[in-house]
Amino acid sequence: MHRRGARVIGAASDNADKGVDLWRGMRNVTAAVAFADKGGTELAPMSTTTSLEVAMKYAASADSILFKLQTNSFMDRGADLQYLSAFPAEAEVLFPPLTFLRPTGVTTHKQFGLASFTVIEVEPRLGT
Repeated sequence: MHRRGARVIGAASDNADKGVDLWRGMRNVTAAVAFADKGGTELAPMSTTTSLEVAMKYAASADSILFKLQTNSFMDRGADLQYLSAFPAEAEVLFPPLTFLRPTGVTTHKQFGLASFTVIEVEPRLGT
């Protein structure tokens, strides 16, 4: 589905003009200091989920990052792929290549069992 189609579907959704938090989990990584200051761009399509549990599952390791993507409306979000996914429980929302993640300045650390998570709050800016 191209980006325009995702926007049409997003505009028709029940939460089109509502804020939705999305999650992206990454395992065995730490955030560079430069990212906290300036943010960064994902060059490839970026998979996120509405489920914190799913993101934690994918990220669980000794050093993990959870990006908490704060969105205000459908214009800030990627395409909801849940309706066509082979794994609908993962509640995937796919962002296009060149999505910029701008840190809000809020970073926390969480420990769940043996997994340690750095939670970085970001605001996505869709690439063109």
